[in-house]
Amino acid sequence: MTETEELVGDEPRELPRYLVDVVEDACTLLDPVALGQVIRRFGRRSRAAVDSTVPSGRRAVLVQLMEEMCEGPERLAPLVRHLEVREGNTTVIQRLKAAYAAWEVELFTTEEWNEVLVLLDGVRVPDLRRWYADFLHGRGRSLPPAYCTEPWSVFLHAATLNARPGESLPCFQVLRQLALVADGERHLALADWADAHDFAPPEPDTRRDEPAVKTSESLRTDVWSPTSYLVIRLRPLLDSERPTDVLLSYWWRVQPGHQQRGTDRRIALGQAEKTVRELIHRAESDWGYLKTDIAVEFVLPRALLDLRVERWRKTAFQGVGGVLGEEHHVVLRSLDRHDRRDLHGRWGSRWRVFSEGNAGRVHWFPEDGRAHLLSDPPPAVVVLSSAPGSARRAAGAHGRTDELGEALRAGVPVVLWDRRGPADTAFRAQLRDLLARHDLRGLPGVVKALRIAAADRDPEANAVVGRHVALLWDDPDRMPVVPARSSHEAAPTVVEEGR
Repeated sequence: MTETEELVGDEPRELPRYLVDVVEDACTLLDPVALGQVIRRFGRRSRAAVDSTVPSGRRAVLVQLMEEMCEGPERLAPLVRHLEVREGNTTVIQRLKAAYAAWEVELFTTEEWNEVLVLLDGVRVPDLRRWYADFLHGRGRSLPPAYCTEPWSVFLHAATLNARPGESLPCFQVLRQLALVADGERHLALADWADAHDFAPPEPDTRRDEPAVKTSESLRTDVWSPTSYLVIRLRPLLDSERPTDVLLSYWWRVQPGHQQRGTDRRIALGQAEKTVRELIHRAESDWGYLKTDIAVEFVLPRALLDLRVERWRKTAFQGVGGVLGEEHHVVLRSLDRHDRRDLHGRWGSRWRVFSEGNAGRVHWFPEDGRAHLLSDPPPAVVVLSSAPGSARRAAGAHGRTDELGEALRAGVPVVLWDRRGPADTAFRAQLRDLLARHDLRGLPGVVKALRIAAADRDPEANAVVGRHVALLWDDPDRMPVVPARSSHEAAPTVVEEGR
């Protein structure tokens, strides 16, 4: 291979005239000083022509620069990106990107490259290179080149990669994920473009094992399952000198992307609200491009379920604060059941029946007995007669049924109760009417709307329910990633039944 040629098969591949023409057109926008800066930045040997006292033609210098850059692994992409940054996405720069892409990757025609690059121009993803690095890492590939900082350059690089057997090409996978953060019409246009050009889409996955983290392809649209969420777990610390110390762990997922875990924090329970406020403020700052709100899920032990996390305050703006449960879908999850793997089978079974719309009617404590809780089709939604804290104290004092314990042990994924303690008649009547009128698989959205209406004191709303309802929504298909056990965490204790 010579300095000016690259072998493709057995034939040398030279720079085509049309590509040199469009680079020259783009560089005519630069004055001689700016052109000299570009050549000195990207050319080692080419800069000698700029510094020489012997005059050289602009085109000859550009050809020398392009041939020199083509020897490197990134080829002409850094030059194209630099010109775009300097001049903006003008018509000339658009033609340059399409011409370079068509020459670099012969997967599409110049016209097709122009179509997709124009569509990608309106997509904005902060820290795109890190996102793309995560995408490649998840597929066992090395880090992306430094020039992958714009959607078009990411797509171009992805178009140079081969697909695994049975999968779409990585460029189509990237395009479909970028479409998820695009505006409505652009989202549809990108998805349609990918469908029209991807002639080998992956076959449906018929494996029985569900993924630990749901993907957008596997989500049911009739079951609430957020694509972007923050999971916060509070676990009491048994090795602490203060009984109120907890270990705060958190996970997040932003679509597109994989679930990631943050750094654990030892905090006093009284600092939990402030710490969560800071986490959500940072998340909303980092993920400001999202088109949907971030769901917030609290994984709590029985002893902390009385925390009114949905009423926690958010960071104020110009003296105006927000309430977590009014601006986000806020749900509770059971840490105790997460730690009991022997309960996961029946939990997952009830969830599948529930998500398919085949669950039994709502179970109401105390009027519905154990026989109904264990009946077929199994109930997937349970309403407690009292808040878990007060109910457990009463159960211990009077020998009553531990309603929450019974529901969780049976595998019930959705539980509701009145935060104030024993539910009053008005609360239960409104809640019964609410559950009869709505698809229970969308309860988190219904509860969020009720909380907003209750804050506005809407006379038409179910104000009592909106102000005081607690919702435990435990999706076994979306579990936090389990890392190696922290030295601060005690191993889950299993207490035998009846002890």
